[in-house]
Amino acid sequence: MISFDDKTVFEQYYQASYDFNTSSLSEKEIDEIKILAKEKRVNYALAPIGDKIFNFIAEQNCNLHFELIELESDKVDGMLYIPKSGDDKAYIILNGNKPFINQIFAAAHEYYHYIKDYEAIKEQPYICCLSSLKDINEKKASRFAAELLLPEEALKTEIKSFRNRCSWGDKRDIGFDMYAVISAILTIKYQMPLKAVIYRLHEEGYIDNIDKFLMNYEVIKRMLTQIKILKPQADRLYRKGNREIDNESILYRQIEDAYKNGLASRQEILKDAEDIRLNMDIINSFFDTFDDTDDDDDSEIDDIVKRKWGGL
Repeated sequence: MISFDDKTVFEQYYQASYDFNTSSLSEKEIDEIKILAKEKRVNYALAPIGDKIFNFIAEQNCNLHFELIELESDKVDGMLYIPKSGDDKAYIILNGNKPFINQIFAAAHEYYHYIKDYEAIKEQPYICCLSSLKDINEKKASRFAAELLLPEEALKTEIKSFRNRCSWGDKRDIGFDMYAVISAILTIKYQMPLKAVIYRLHEEGYIDNIDKFLMNYEVIKRMLTQIKILKPQADRLYRKGNREIDNESILYRQIEDAYKNGLASRQEILKDAEDIRLNMDIINSFFDTFDDTDDDDDSEIDDIVKRKWGGL
């Protein structure tokens, strides 16, 4: 697992809480983001991605991996990390002490940076992340994340469904209370932060007075977490940690395969492991396992690996 002991370095590059207000983006920029999001989620059509975002990203990008770290600071959501200048490998680092629903959005946000900003970022020193909320790329990344998780057409379909079930007419027939309920339901279904859902409703023209919703944000959130039918899912989304990311089983298994199959030398693996601050005790014990074991005895190797790392 990547270890960030140097808090000064880390806090220089972390991504603070995401800016859901992307009203300063031009119509052209928004159109480009919508096209990109639609292109990336093609296999999902209008279905929710939600907590499947981690596998969704990993399956499309073999050089992009996730790491979960638990930080005391609540200022840190995540960042895009590139081990060394010019390397093809990259990591999305997520704060395990943030609610799960925040991590879902953070993953989608950082994915935009990987797609659009990687070529520029990889030339920067060591840890790479665009952390200024005033940066236009941050706003684009947030809008992309919101569009990827809750696309325009899906939102349109949902609102139409609500209107049909409740015999509503146009948007003027739906008041603040009902849109608050809709926001709560969409938050659970699409597993996207409540505030991001509220902004999506505003961006697509369903609610006009967004300030009223933001002023009552805590009230709406409290309702979301207390409605009996929504509570089990809300509890899961607002808990800390992330059971969808299994750091060691992904990252260390890749090292195991690379060394075992002759794709990387011991020296190369040690250098890369030091660059990305992996646990060197695990790396060294890994080499001990393979160096001291008969290469032909695959079953014995598997037994040793299982004892050391719990059956990766």
